[in-house]
Amino acid sequence: MKVQLRVLMTLLTILLISGCANETKLGHHVSLVRAEQTYNPKASQDNLGVVPTGSGERMEGAYQSYTGKSESDLSSSENESQFLDGFSK
Repeated sequence: MKVQLRVLMTLLTILLISGCANETKLGHHVSLVRAEQTYNPKASQDNLGVVPTGSGERMEGAYQSYTGKSESDLSSSENESQFLDGFSK
């Protein structure tokens, strides 16, 4: 009886230890889901000719036509604030 109990305990211990030794792939599922949800993983490389390059001065005209605001609409003096009163309450 003692021998059978010892063999059983040894087998259970080996089973428990082998279960703890399993190395998991940390982050594997997150990477897999991110890759599956990305429509075009090479979009930044494919659109290099579409994205305009330039400094802030060169892009000012494009920004103004995009927003419909001129430079005078965006500037303010020290005493004048562009804060919206409706958001302060």
